[in-house]
Amino acid sequence: MYRIVLLKGRCEGYTCHLDATQLIAHWPILRKMLGRGVRTLWEDRVAQYVVRE
Repeated sequence: MYRIVLLKGRCEGYTCHLDATQLIAHWPILRKMLGRGVRTLWEDRVAQYVVRE
């Protein structure tokens, strides 16, 4: 589900369906399933969460 939301979702989908803790925990697997553009965009956002914790 996370892969679908990351690829096809919109802002309201991100806030409804994604949990930052789960996204960070599963990022090593998820990043391999995303295209370069989407992966780059989300890696910047995931890095922001990691720095805050």
